[in-house]
Amino acid sequence: MAKANKKLSVNRKSTLKAEIFLTENGKTTFDESITVLKDNLLLFLESGKNVFQFESSISGEGKTTVVANVAVSLAKHKKKVVVVDLDFRNAGLSNPFGLSDEKGLGDYFYEDMSFDDLIKTTEYGVDVITVGKEVKNPSLALSSDKMVALIEKLRATYEFVLLDCSPILTSSDYMHVSKISDGVILVVSTDYVKKSAAKESVRLLEKLNVTVLGGVMTFVPSDSVFYGK
Repeated sequence: MAKANKKLSVNRKSTLKAEIFLTENGKTTFDESITVLKDNLLLFLESGKNVFQFESSISGEGKTTVVANVAVSLAKHKKKVVVVDLDFRNAGLSNPFGLSDEKGLGDYFYEDMSFDDLIKTTEYGVDVITVGKEVKNPSLALSSDKMVALIEKLRATYEFVLLDCSPILTSSDYMHVSKISDGVILVVSTDYVKKSAAKESVRLLEKLNVTVLGGVMTFVPSDSVFYGK
């Protein structure tokens, strides 16, 4: 099975808030790395997988940046894609797409909000579901029948459903999300997270028999990439 392993060269300071870094010519190291990840997701789609759970061990590893940019790459490939912010404690998907965080999953869970009103469109051709109103009990919300029904509708509506989730070592949310996704893409920062923490994340996923589809390494020094020089 194809693995989504790829190193992304990004400056840490620039990703304190997630951004869209893809360029028009698509020739930067970051562009090429995102393209490889996008191509791996296309291969997974051929095997019937289209709901992908993006995880990291801790906050600050560049997970949301990876999710946002690969979503844009898929949209450029003429794929119908939605990204869902499930990081209820540290929502960040609204930033790279220039969206308001008002009206989102919290409103959907606690109020009478329609599916169409939940979806936000962007200039990139990517649809986004933000967190919206505070979700006071994330575990309860993620394991609810309403959440299961939402993911199933998204699965049927979109070719790709990308879930931006809270870090594995900070909450138990990953356990609930893994039951409604087709597998995990683990984002690992090379210069930030300890190796022991990354190994513990993998151990916890394997303990639950979660399918780990692959990994993405972020914050790799640009001078360590030689191809094309």
